[in-house]
Amino acid sequence: MEAQKNGFETEYPLLSKVNSPADLKALPAKEIQPLCKEIRSYLVEQISENGGHLASNLGVVELTLAIHRVFNSPKDHIIFDVGHQCYVHKLITGRREAFSTIRQSGGISGFPKRAESEHDAFGTGHSSTSLSAALGFAEADQLNHSDAYTVCVLGDGAYTGGMIHEALNNCKRDLRLIIILNENEMSISKNTGRFAKSLSKLRASHGYIKTKNFIGRFFRWIPFIGKWIFKRMLRFKRNMKDAVYGSNIFEDLGLFYMGPADGNREEIVERLLREAKDSQSSCINHP
Repeated sequence: MEAQKNGFETEYPLLSKVNSPADLKALPAKEIQPLCKEIRSYLVEQISENGGHLASNLGVVELTLAIHRVFNSPKDHIIFDVGHQCYVHKLITGRREAFSTIRQSGGISGFPKRAESEHDAFGTGHSSTSLSAALGFAEADQLNHSDAYTVCVLGDGAYTGGMIHEALNNCKRDLRLIIILNENEMSISKNTGRFAKSLSKLRASHGYIKTKNFIGRFFRWIPFIGKWIFKRMLRFKRNMKDAVYGSNIFEDLGLFYMGPADGNREEIVERLLREAKDSQSSCINHP
């Protein structure tokens, strides 16, 4: 057993250090990308041997690490939809040593499971149920005067479900609710329909996002009047965009839309999430 442990530490030197979200936050930023590489290698190794959902978890490595570096689980509620995107979440919330038992009799679940960990806020199996639950968490926190956040990670396939749109229709702007649209253009098969097509209109180049973030930070750094100037510039930009291109579905629902951004660059996703957190309002993040 000791030799096996030493072998793991040799093969995965960074992953072996991460047993909790606190350990992840303690890592310097320069070690996050090497950690992502180790996690992908470990997922391929384990899922090749034991089965499970590979592609969906390889795609959320940077996103999951960014979420746990910005938010404070289990105080902040993290909900995955569909739940089989949660493997990375399980690895860094104390279940790494048990991960080889995933989806086996007596082992850990392939989905979030409340009885398994305090970090699993809601048991999501099938798609489109999560946002209704997240809305309930966020409303309850507001009633209890809690400063906790609720983070809901949704694949774009889940967004095509009616329950998601019912929940979006009931979202209030003043909740601490962060909705992350994890767009991979696939569910069980390629997504179709008007909503899937509308997402293509929201995509922008990396250069545009980088410039927009730089301008925002520049004006917010100006003492006393910087935030005031930035808010009015943002309002002017939105009015111009709406006049030329039209608003997007999320802004029409009264939610603060942030994105799109490169979801495979952890530092960009982390910055986007910190901006969403600072807004202290209901946001759609589109990495």
